[in-house]
Amino acid sequence: MADNQPAVEAHGLVKRFEDTTAVAGVDLRVGPGRVHGMVGPNGAGKTTLLTMLMGLVRPDAGTIRILGQQDRSLDGVAGFVEAPRFYPYLSGRRNLALLADLDGGGARARIDASLEVVGLSDSAGARVGGYSVGMRQRLGIAAALLRDPRLLILDEPASGLDPAGMRDMRALIARLAEDGVTVLLSSHDMDEVEDLCDDVTIMRAGQVVFDGTMDELRDKAPDPAFRLATSDDERALALAGPGVEVRAEGDGLLVHAQREQLDAYVIALGRDGVAVRRLDLESSALKALFFRLTESDAEERGVPTKEGP
Repeated sequence: MADNQPAVEAHGLVKRFEDTTAVAGVDLRVGPGRVHGMVGPNGAGKTTLLTMLMGLVRPDAGTIRILGQQDRSLDGVAGFVEAPRFYPYLSGRRNLALLADLDGGGARARIDASLEVVGLSDSAGARVGGYSVGMRQRLGIAAALLRDPRLLILDEPASGLDPAGMRDMRALIARLAEDGVTVLLSSHDMDEVEDLCDDVTIMRAGQVVFDGTMDELRDKAPDPAFRLATSDDERALALAGPGVEVRAEGDGLLVHAQREQLDAYVIALGRDGVAVRRLDLESSALKALFFRLTESDAEERGVPTKEGP
């Protein structure tokens, strides 16, 4: 694969299951050495798309090129869809050894290094049945690394993890990307995608509603929303200045503003004798855009997708 050749190129992918169209004409391009997020609500078609890319499901229409090849060879490709599965009564190391024997080549020689990368060297001798969810997810990545992949495909790798596990998983993926591995991961968490990804594809009902860089996505994002409680909501409404949108909602106020405008607004409230009793982030800018893209009809979105590779 040439250095500038996409790790993944897909055009017009369609997959139907009886009367349901899970993927409807999707184009996808993943650049080499990038961390590319695929995000969308449950049922958006993310997992179906990944199974097609990994050759587990045949598309009804469209073309796929992986690492420059269209013959569906998975050389240089590894990962897991939905969740990694192992023999619970065997140790982590023994599970990897069985997979390495199936894969052949130099996979066995990479077992120790793979366990070290994912931080499981000290737990490798324990039975997988006693592993936490996070440990099993990391073991799944270790299994993928046995293939020495250039492209790593991960389906919601942080799913089911506690906050510490999510932090460790994000750090692991970031390290792999720094080592030159192209990572394509699915998620329904915009915070995870923002922390990890260079590029993002947002899906809704089997279609792409946004495709571009994280910077392009941020440019389209509306102001973040904050929940505000004050000693005088009526006065607080009247004090909203430029760049600050305030409306009464529920038992308080909902404020849309960028941080600098929000700071100025809060200072103005204090100067006018209005006490700020509570101020919470209701929705980040990217989460607000995500909900706008995935919950409204296409005609109402008004946010163009990026066409072509």
